Amino acid sequence: MPIEQIASAAKDIVLGVAAAVGAVVAVRGLSTWNRQLKGGAEYELARRLLKITYRLRDAIKSVRHPVMWAAEMPAPPEGEIEKMSREERSYYGSSRAYQARWQKVAEVRTDLQTELLEAEVLWGSDLGKRFEALNNLEHELLVAVRSYLTLCDPEASEARKNAVQERQAAARDIMYDELTEEGDEFTQDTVRAIAPIEEYLKPHLRRSGVTLPSWGRLPASFACFQPPAMSNVRTRHEQCASRAV
Repeated sequence: MPIEQIASAAKDIVLGVAAAVGAVVAVRGLSTWNRQLKGGAEYELARRLLKITYRLRDAIKSVRHPVMWAAEMPAPPEGEIEKMSREERSYYGSSRAYQARWQKVAEVRTDLQTELLEAEVLWGSDLGKRFEALNNLEHELLVAVRSYLTLCDPEASEARKNAVQERQAAARDIMYDELTEEGDEFTQDTVRAIAPIEEYLKPHLRRSGVTLPSWGRLPASFACFQPPAMSNVRTRHEQCASRAV
């Protein structure tokens, strides 16, 4: 076989090996990049969920605050206030105040449901189940607030008020936060309900040891291997010719 053909075949082999090595490096680089993206997404989701959980805790606590400030209780509209009794005006202000307090809970709950949907896509339904105790406490408080407002409503019938009183007789008194340093029973239940959520999410915050490029580029390892350029690979014949010159 002429030396030119041998050199040409050798060049093809070198280029083939270079291309194969480059493909392997590229696959590994993409795999690393995918792990970085997944780790970064899970970190951010865990951080958002934990933050929303604490916001929900604080919103629930604000609903139970025993002091109702005058600024929270709006006055009835002009033209109606003259027609209201003292009890009706008082009920109007307190009911609007509790509606505003609970609106904050509802807004946080909406944000939480959105993030839990993404969490179910990434991690399954386990995290959602860990919110059940906190959801039950939120519902228990909602029932207590509605019952309280019904008993305060001057227009509520006596039969309805009696039914509420009977139901509340079997329920615990959680309407007002005792504001003690150790927390009352409902506050301690809230802390215990959040604990399994923290147990699930905090490892995702510690596990993210990979720093994502802020501009979204591929890792450097993806492009670290550069195959030899075709112009740099010369046959033995070309090398000999250059020496002769």
